[in-house]
Amino acid sequence: MFSRQFQGFLGRRKEAPATPEPPIDPERLIDLMRCFPIGGKIRYFPEHRKDIVLESIIIAYGVDNHLVYSQHDIHLDADNGRLVFLIDDNWKDRTVREVRSFCALIPYVGGMEGDLDYDRRAAIGAGGFLQRGERLTLMSMSNTRGVPHLSTQVRKRVLLKEGYYANHAVVVLEADPDSLNHIDQRQQVRVRTCIPVSLQRAEGGRVHAATLVDFTESALKIRLEDGIDLLECKSLIVTVRVPERDRTFVLAGKVMRRDADCVVLALTARLKDNRFRDIEVFDALDFKATLLQHPATRT
Repeated sequence: MFSRQFQGFLGRRKEAPATPEPPIDPERLIDLMRCFPIGGKIRYFPEHRKDIVLESIIIAYGVDNHLVYSQHDIHLDADNGRLVFLIDDNWKDRTVREVRSFCALIPYVGGMEGDLDYDRRAAIGAGGFLQRGERLTLMSMSNTRGVPHLSTQVRKRVLLKEGYYANHAVVVLEADPDSLNHIDQRQQVRVRTCIPVSLQRAEGGRVHAATLVDFTESALKIRLEDGIDLLECKSLIVTVRVPERDRTFVLAGKVMRRDADCVVLALTARLKDNRFRDIEVFDALDFKATLLQHPATRT
């Protein structure tokens, strides 16, 4: 398979270290590549703005001076009892005994923040997303053991001149392998219920009837009725009425997972004073406390 050296391709770090980076622990690197595979979908957000979430896909790795386009082109071997990486370089194995830099490459698509509402676009600023030096947290969508989170820093945006993605712009994200963390999304208590709700695409359109079947402070699982097609939908608006408490909640959420019968939403905003505003801790607890009083909720 095609691999190539890319000395100088990554560009320098915004703040170059005074001493050389220590080698990355091979076992940690194996775990990182398993959690964030090439071809795997990710979500990412700025380090201090978890409400600004976009989706992408990892199209290659940067392993020291080498671009790797396929998971099959990098594997482990033992050298005198020590783990080393073998990288396929034009059908020849190239041995890398110490990996000091690991990067993930994702496509750069101008205007991708267009899916965000006005307040979130304003928070990003005129320069847009993915500026050099910006710190991002990646969340893997390709894992079953919790949700892996990884801290990265933008090294550069570049137009590839050769290789499988020639003439495509990419973003080079340098990973901090020690930051890899598996976050259990179910550490919040999930509560089963059966409450009728209304569901609508974030961009508007037809309102659908559906059923809320369980919830936490930050996520909803909704059972879809026959005929609702949300296959390509990324964001939804859900309206939950609790007549027993004379309350109505209108919430916005990102689609985390979907299947033929249900969709799981990560809550991002609540309608207040005719505007969607970020979900605060009080909002989340208010919503959960109110739903716990619904007669259909099983506690």
